[in-house]
Amino acid sequence: MIKDVKAEIEKIRDFLVEYAKMAGADGYVLGISGGLDSSVLFKILESTDLNIVAIMMPINSMVDDEKDAKELISGTDKDILKIDLSSVYEEMLKVLPPSKHSLSYANIKPRLRMTTLYQVAQSRNLLVAGASNKSEYMTGYFTKHGDSGVDVLPLVDYYKHEIYEMGRFLNLPNNILKKPPSAGLFKGQTDEDEIGLSYDEIDSGLSDLENGNPKINNKLLGMVLKSEHKRHVPKKYEREE
Repeated sequence: MIKDVKAEIEKIRDFLVEYAKMAGADGYVLGISGGLDSSVLFKILESTDLNIVAIMMPINSMVDDEKDAKELISGTDKDILKIDLSSVYEEMLKVLPPSKHSLSYANIKPRLRMTTLYQVAQSRNLLVAGASNKSEYMTGYFTKHGDSGVDVLPLVDYYKHEIYEMGRFLNLPNNILKKPPSAGLFKGQTDEDEIGLSYDEIDSGLSDLENGNPKINNKLLGMVLKSEHKRHVPKKYEREE
């Protein structure tokens, strides 16, 4: 639990302002999906004087997600774009070799979105902000060079239940706060079903791991260890002199 949600949000906001200044950027671009994490990040960025571009990037996405995103941004003075990547995705599938692994196709979606975000960022002197939280980051529940392909991860040190605390404080729409978390990779997909653990189990287990509790769930520990490579820059071979 966050002791002072307001103060914590202000720290994140100040960090984002200072980081943009340090990088010589005018602000940030981020993707918004109608999900909790990107909604919290948008609201934090919206409260700054930076140039902010929020982009909806549907790829055969569910209508309700776009509806929730539109409710989130209603009345904002920030720049909002909608770039439908459905046809791009479908054309790409036509030229790729076949795969037995469905996720190899599904993970193209966040990578196409990453490419889009960086094109807009470079054209407007912006940085790309990502909305991954600690629960997802530590278990590897993100797409390498997709939703993790960003310049800054301001929420990555906060568990999912803490993101909910921020969302409630920021008065996010109820639909966003109440719907099951989902990466939206395919119809009916939910984070908890795909991971095989609830966010309560993940947050509790990761907290135990941080505190040296040996009783951590073996499944969770395996996910943390297996995904270690995803949390690092590319491994370099260091030649011997």
